[in-house]
Amino acid sequence: MNVWLKIQLFLLIAVLLSQCEKEPSGVSIPDNNFLQALIELGIDTNGDGFISENEAEAITYLDVNGDSISDLTGIEAFINLDTLFCYNNQLTSLDVTNNIALIYLDFGRNQITAIDVTNNTTLEKLACHNNQLTTLDVSNNINLVYLSCSSNQLSSLNVSNNTALESFGCNNNQLTTLDIVNNVALEYLYCSHNQLTSLDVSNNYALKFLYCPWNLFASLDVSYNTALQNLFITGMPSLYKVCVWEIPFPPAGVIVEATGSPNVYFTTDCN
Repeated sequence: MNVWLKIQLFLLIAVLLSQCEKEPSGVSIPDNNFLQALIELGIDTNGDGFISENEAEAITYLDVNGDSISDLTGIEAFINLDTLFCYNNQLTSLDVTNNIALIYLDFGRNQITAIDVTNNTTLEKLACHNNQLTTLDVSNNINLVYLSCSSNQLSSLNVSNNTALESFGCNNNQLTTLDIVNNVALEYLYCSHNQLTSLDVSNNYALKFLYCPWNLFASLDVSYNTALQNLFITGMPSLYKVCVWEIPFPPAGVIVEATGSPNVYFTTDCN
């Protein structure tokens, strides 16, 4: 092969390689409903019917609620997402370990049995209610201000590291204990329909809304919770003594609902 042919061949190879570099690889998205939802949202900017890595990486907000999606494979390519809504689909699993920029994640009303959010340390809001979770580790998610994990199958939950929490919902689980002593910023607590025999809210001075009906309390002390505006203690015939900060109770501006708790009495005697 003469020198001229070698030069032409070299130039041809260089051109082909440069073309390959200019065309980013496509993202594998096996669920057609997910792919179509992305296309309808305009994420397929070049109209080729596929999602490229560049197109995925350009997205920071994604809402695919209620799109009959059963597999969210491909979401790992959306590495710059700060908000992901995939509520009310048919998901049985979800991998967000690569989506480390997430601030808000909502995958409520699916059939997910496990979730790993240990990599998602920037999360501020996590909604995972109405799934089939048996465990939930939020120990690394110290920036959480909102956590909704109601209607799962949780028998234990540790939120001691989540000191920024302002709203926390864990209704309809199988919890026998709940430690919120460290959650001093908490304003809204929903923990109904569990198997709690006691609840210590003495450190939660900011608490405005306490919804704890249908548990197994014998007593409850809210004498430190003078910011309280709503107290729901319904459906607990086991509950007798509720210690409060003043008598008569409730004072003006405080709403108490105790239907189905016929033995309740309020007192300032907290001994």
